[in-house]
Amino acid sequence: MTGGNKQLVPSVQHRPPAAVGVRFQVRSFRRFPVQCSVYYSCDAFQGSGIAWNLSLNGWRVDGTHPVDPGTIVTLCVFLPGQHPTVFVDRAIVRWSRGQEFGIEVNAIKADEQARLEQFVTALV
Repeated sequence: MTGGNKQLVPSVQHRPPAAVGVRFQVRSFRRFPVQCSVYYSCDAFQGSGIAWNLSLNGWRVDGTHPVDPGTIVTLCVFLPGQHPTVFVDRAIVRWSRGQEFGIEVNAIKADEQARLEQFVTALV
Protein backbone atom coordinates (compact mmCIF):
# COMPACT_ATOMS: atom_id res chain seq x y z
CA MET A 1 0.00 0.00 0.00
CA THR A 2 1.33 3.33 -0.88
CA GLY A 3 0.32 6.83 -0.01
CA GLY A 4 -2.28 7.71 2.59
CA ASN A 5 -4.77 5.01 1.66
CA LYS A 6 -4.50 2.43 4.38
CA GLN A 7 -6.95 -0.40 4.68
CA LEU A 8 -7.88 -1.62 8.10
CA VAL A 9 -8.49 -5.30 8.36
CA PRO A 10 -10.82 -6.15 11.23
CA SER A 11 -9.19 -8.47 13.70
CA VAL A 12 -10.94 -11.71 14.39
CA GLN A 13 -10.79 -12.96 17.92
CA HIS A 14 -11.61 -16.55 18.65
CA ARG A 15 -12.89 -17.03 22.15
CA PRO A 16 -14.20 -20.20 23.70
CA PRO A 17 -17.93 -20.03 24.39
CA ALA A 18 -18.63 -18.41 27.72
CA ALA A 19 -19.79 -20.74 30.45
CA VAL A 20 -23.44 -20.24 31.27
CA GLY A 21 -24.20 -19.25 34.84
CA VAL A 22 -20.58 -18.63 35.80
CA ARG A 23 -20.03 -16.52 38.89
CA PHE A 24 -16.65 -16.04 40.53
CA GLN A 25 -16.50 -17.68 43.92
CA VAL A 26 -13.56 -18.66 46.09
CA ARG A 27 -13.52 -22.43 46.53
CA SER A 28 -13.71 -23.64 50.09
CA PHE A 29 -11.95 -26.97 49.42
CA ARG A 30 -8.79 -27.90 47.56
CA ARG A 31 -9.34 -29.75 44.28
CA PHE A 32 -7.36 -32.82 43.24
CA PRO A 33 -6.61 -33.81 39.62
CA VAL A 34 -8.22 -37.26 39.52
CA GLN A 35 -10.48 -39.01 37.04
CA CYS A 36 -13.47 -41.00 38.27
CA SER A 37 -16.32 -42.63 36.39
CA VAL A 38 -19.65 -41.12 37.39
CA TYR A 39 -23.34 -41.67 36.72
CA TYR A 40 -25.66 -38.70 37.19
CA SER A 41 -29.42 -38.38 36.94
CA CYS A 42 -32.50 -36.34 37.66
CA ASP A 43 -36.19 -36.87 36.89
CA ALA A 44 -35.70 -35.93 33.22
CA PHE A 45 -32.55 -37.86 32.21
CA GLN A 46 -29.62 -40.11 33.07
CA GLY A 47 -26.03 -39.61 32.00
CA SER A 48 -22.56 -40.92 32.59
CA GLY A 49 -19.11 -39.47 32.30
CA ILE A 50 -15.84 -38.65 33.97
CA ALA A 51 -15.52 -36.53 37.11
CA TRP A 52 -12.38 -34.37 37.26
CA ASN A 53 -10.80 -32.08 39.83
CA LEU A 54 -12.35 -33.80 42.82
CA SER A 55 -12.90 -31.99 46.10
CA LEU A 56 -15.02 -32.61 49.16
CA ASN A 57 -17.84 -30.42 47.91
CA GLY A 58 -17.74 -30.52 44.13
CA TRP A 59 -16.02 -31.30 40.86
CA ARG A 60 -16.17 -30.94 37.10
CA VAL A 61 -17.94 -33.57 35.00
CA ASP A 62 -17.55 -34.34 31.30
CA GLY A 63 -20.77 -36.19 30.60
CA THR A 64 -22.93 -37.81 27.95
CA HIS A 65 -25.93 -35.57 28.63
CA PRO A 66 -25.82 -31.77 28.87
CA VAL A 67 -27.35 -30.17 31.95
CA ASP A 68 -28.41 -26.64 32.75
CA PRO A 69 -27.14 -24.57 35.67
CA GLY A 70 -29.47 -24.97 38.63
CA THR A 71 -30.36 -28.58 37.79
CA ILE A 72 -30.43 -30.88 40.81
CA VAL A 73 -28.79 -34.26 40.18
CA THR A 74 -27.90 -37.39 42.10
CA LEU A 75 -24.53 -39.00 41.48
CA CYS A 76 -22.80 -42.32 41.79
CA VAL A 77 -19.03 -41.78 41.79
CA PHE A 78 -16.62 -44.67 41.26
CA LEU A 79 -13.43 -43.70 43.08
CA PRO A 80 -10.19 -45.07 41.61
CA GLY A 81 -8.42 -47.99 43.23
CA GLN A 82 -10.04 -50.13 45.86
CA HIS A 83 -12.17 -47.35 47.34
CA PRO A 84 -15.93 -47.95 47.52
CA THR A 85 -18.40 -46.13 45.33
CA VAL A 86 -19.73 -42.85 46.74
CA PHE A 87 -23.39 -41.89 46.33
CA VAL A 88 -24.35 -38.21 46.39
CA ASP A 89 -28.03 -37.65 47.21
CA ARG A 90 -28.18 -34.10 45.91
CA ALA A 91 -25.84 -31.88 43.93
CA ILE A 92 -26.58 -28.66 42.10
CA VAL A 93 -25.13 -27.81 38.71
CA ARG A 94 -23.34 -24.48 39.13
CA TRP A 95 -22.15 -23.96 35.54
CA SER A 96 -22.30 -25.76 32.21
CA ARG A 97 -20.56 -25.58 28.86
CA GLY A 98 -21.93 -28.12 26.40
CA GLN A 99 -21.67 -31.52 28.05
CA GLU A 100 -19.18 -30.28 30.63
CA PHE A 101 -20.48 -28.92 33.93
CA GLY A 102 -19.52 -28.18 37.51
CA ILE A 103 -21.44 -29.52 40.49
CA GLU A 104 -21.60 -28.60 44.15
CA VAL A 105 -22.54 -31.33 46.62
CA ASN A 106 -25.55 -30.28 48.74
CA ALA A 107 -26.60 -33.52 50.44
CA ILE A 108 -24.59 -36.65 51.12
CA LYS A 109 -25.05 -39.29 53.83
CA ALA A 110 -22.47 -39.26 56.64
CA ASP A 111 -20.96 -42.64 55.70
CA GLU A 112 -20.64 -41.56 52.05
CA GLN A 113 -19.02 -38.30 53.13
CA ALA A 114 -16.59 -40.23 55.33
CA ARG A 115 -15.53 -42.42 52.37
CA LEU A 116 -15.04 -39.35 50.20
CA GLU A 117 -13.01 -37.66 52.95
CA GLN A 118 -10.87 -40.80 53.37
CA PHE A 119 -10.14 -40.84 49.63
CA VAL A 120 -9.31 -37.12 49.48
CA THR A 121 -7.12 -37.35 52.61
CA ALA A 122 -5.09 -40.09 50.91
CA LEU A 123 -4.49 -37.72 47.96
CA VAL A 124 -2.94 -35.06 50.20
